[in-house]
Formats: sequence, C-alpha cells, structure tokens
Amino acid sequence: MTVLTVTLNAAIDKRYDVSDVRLGAVQRVTRVRAGAGGKGLNVARGARLCGHEVAATGFVAGFAGQFISSQVEAQGIRDEFVRVPGESRTCINIIDTAGTSTEFLEPGITVDASQVALLLAKYQSLLDGVDVVTISGSAPSGCTDDVYVAFVEAARRAGRPVILDTSGVALRVGLAAGPTVVKPNREELAALAGMELPDLACVVAAARALCDRGPEWVVVSLGAEGAVAVNAARAVQVLAPRVDAVNPVGCGDVLVAGLATELAAGHGVDAALPFAVRVATAAAAHPETGCFDPGFAETLRTTTISIPN
Repeated sequence: MTVLTVTLNAAIDKRYDVSDVRLGAVQRVTRVRAGAGGKGLNVARGARLCGHEVAATGFVAGFAGQFISSQVEAQGIRDEFVRVPGESRTCINIIDTAGTSTEFLEPGITVDASQVALLLAKYQSLLDGVDVVTISGSAPSGCTDDVYVAFVEAARRAGRPVILDTSGVALRVGLAAGPTVVKPNREELAALAGMELPDLACVVAAARALCDRGPEWVVVSLGAEGAVAVNAARAVQVLAPRVDAVNPVGCGDVLVAGLATELAAGHGVDAALPFAVRVATAAAAHPETGCFDPGFAETLRTTTISIPN
C-alpha cells in the first residue's frame, strides 16, 4: 500500500533548543536539529513509520531543495518533487526548557501557472500507483486560492481517498471539491465557522456544518484531548492517552499519516481514528518533528466515545 503526499511549500525544518527566549538578547542554542519539513513531509515521515510505502511530490528549489530531497530519500520516501527556480524555505522552531515553542516560518518560493500545471500533470500520473492521497499545508506565492481544487478532484476521479489539511482561504475553497476528509484543528475550524468553539458540542456542530459544504468527513484535532470525526450522520471522539509531551509540533500531521495509512488499508474514517490518535500522541512524546516510536505507539490505549446526534 502506498501513500502519496503533496507538499507545495516544502521546507527545511530547523529546531533550536535554548534555555529561554529573550527578545533583544543574544540567544545561546544548546542543540540544533534540521530535516526535511513542511506539513506534507511530516505526514510522509509518519506514514513511513506506520510501515507503508510513501511517495512525496510538490515543489523544491535551490540548495535547500537539494537538502530536502536528500533527507526524503534517506528516510525511504520516494522523491517525486518538481524542481523550480528559487530557494525552498527554512522554518525555525525555538523550544525552551519549559517546552514552549516559538516558530518562525519563511514565506517560501514563488511559482507561476505553468509550474503548477507541470506539478498537477506529474501528480495525475502518480495516482494509478497509490492507494490514498494527502494534501497538506500552505501554497507558495503565485498559486491561486483554488489551487488544491484540481488536486482533490483528480484524486476523486481516480477513485482515491484524499485528505486535505490546510487552513484559511485554501481550505474554504477546497471544501467544495469534495475531499474524503478535511482535518482542521480547533482554531482553524473556529476561523471557518466565524465563532469561538468553547466546548465539544460547538466543535461537532461546526464540523457538521462544514460537511454540508463538500467533504465526506471532518476530523478535528484537539491536541491533548484527542480528535473528533464527524460526518452527516455520525460523530465520534477518540480521547488521547496521557504522555509526557516533548515536541508537539507536527502531531496533527502524524494524525493525518495515521488516517491515511488506515484508509489505504480499507478502513473507514471513524474506525481509523483510534490508530491515528495513538500515533499522533506518540509523536508528541518524540523529540523529532513528525516522528514517533512505533513500539511505544502500540502500548498506548485510547477511548472512543460515540457522540449523540
């Protein structure tokens, strides 16, 4: 079984460990880690750790793009990226001894319509050889707001489940293409709903309203509270087990990886959610972004709650 991940705005993810963060002062970094990043590559790494074959496509550029490709290949992920001019972005995550995360995200490359068309054609050629598709993160400058619509529609025409994990306008426009799953977090869902979501009932209502706009399922990641999966007829919550969180960055992407691998195996979204929450929780306990210990994930236990309509 093969998962295809789409990352239009791939990055070098760099983590700095510091004692504390003080504006206007020299910061002494105690440890630096760098690897291929962007939400879709976190998904790719997670899906590989779930034991599946993974192909990664999107854009890479420049020396940073060469580094990203080398990291992808070293992790056993098939490199199907399109090379474009410019320089792929670097995203810096600064974590202090209290576990507080501060991120600096570069905007990334600029592409034009011909380059997007080239990527779309390559993507379409890959669909016959994969079982599920994930589309994650922001789009580079030069992409239209509806850039993900063609990618979702192509996957659906090919009969492949497709998970869309983006935010803002790209998510709002992408809903109408009918993805199998969209995966906002609580804050992203609240932004789409135009209101605060203070409790689970509000989250479920907002997610169900989102289903009316195109997707089959809405899976809302709730951090330490786990996740909920909602469609027109059903809602379930999977409670996450308690772990000592080391690095929460990328846990939502590992959740997507867990969903994708279970969908590739033929499971429904609600049935896939407990596994997805387990691996996402294991990722929070791992120092590397988008990684988890499969053995540790196997020891975790979740609780599934059916939510009345």
